[in-house]
Amino acid sequence: MLDWYLQPRHWSPCQTYATGDVVMNMISQGWRVTSVQAAPGQSRAKLHVVNLSRDDDNLDLLVLDGPAIRGIAMKITAL
Repeated sequence: MLDWYLQPRHWSPCQTYATGDVVMNMISQGWRVTSVQAAPGQSRAKLHVVNLSRDDDNLDLLVLDGPAIRGIAMKITAL
């Protein structure tokens, strides 16, 4: 089941990052965001590493910056 979330997305099969709407969908499926951090390294676009957990599964997901992920990050830091 975790492999579905890690499939390449967007316009290029080599770019394996998601968008904030993917994280929102995962939250609606019972995943919980435990941390959001800036992704290390350089990229043309700002990326975040989002740690998610559900039951005994943990997942680090590389997410493209955008309003949805910034809102999630703000909620996590406010807790």
